[in-house]
Amino acid sequence: MSDFINDTIEDAGLAMQVNDTKPDVYACTITSKINPDVEWKRNITTKPSCGAPSIGNVLYYYATRAQEVSQYDDVLGWSDENERDLNDPKTIPEFKQLVQDKTDLGLLLGEPTYQALLSGLEISQAIHNASGH
Repeated sequence: MSDFINDTIEDAGLAMQVNDTKPDVYACTITSKINPDVEWKRNITTKPSCGAPSIGNVLYYYATRAQEVSQYDDVLGWSDENERDLNDPKTIPEFKQLVQDKTDLGLLLGEPTYQALLSGLEISQAIHNASGH
């Protein structure tokens, strides 16, 4: 896992409890020492035979989702850029879930740790892109 992900896990004192709910679906509850009143619960689906997700994988996934939704002022910009039809009944709920995930991640980590996570993600992506991958 990337250093910035490991740093975030350590800095926030994150812990994750994972329960199997059905094949390849896991109920994950993440807690943080930064904000002990917040329990972040998400159902995570993995590829068949991959097993339970790690806290680093979950954190990375939701950081990229937060980064994605941060680029847009509203659902119109997001749907246009992502070629999503606003008449599709799934479009607005999907956008709202992205916004909720971003908000919840910020609450879980606290603002300084959340911003450090997003900065680390951007740096990692820039290095990856510069290396030609």
